[in-house]
Amino acid sequence: MGYFAEKYKDQGSDLFGKTIEQKGLVEQWLEVEAHNFHPPIYDLVINLLFAPLMGAPSDQKVIEESDKKLEKVLDVYEERLSKSKYLAGDFFSLADLSHLPFGHYLVNQTGRGNLVRERTHVSAWWDDISNRPSWKKVLQLYKYAV
Repeated sequence: MGYFAEKYKDQGSDLFGKTIEQKGLVEQWLEVEAHNFHPPIYDLVINLLFAPLMGAPSDQKVIEESDKKLEKVLDVYEERLSKSKYLAGDFFSLADLSHLPFGHYLVNQTGRGNLVRERTHVSAWWDDISNRPSWKKVLQLYKYAV
């Protein structure tokens, strides 16, 4: 994703930020997404959505553990988003964008949307990033994701 963000930065949002400080925050939140948000949300989506679609059993222990881990991560997000509109500051960035694919499944197809909706600032952030015209277009192009 970073390649495309850099290559097309003059054709829309500068997804890395404009200053070295903003870029540092974007990188920091990308790391948070990769190491703290993605693992539990991935496990939830696999066990709640894809395993049943493939006729495989869901692992209840993994689901319970992932719920707890994701709750803790989203509590950190709630705190952060109470101070800024987006994760890296008051600008939409690659850090926010990286949450859309699995966040979409979580909110819309796993029955776990409450994890986002119970947190005022996370819910507002989610509504903002998931209603961007570019994301809506992605969902139209890949109808299986809707």
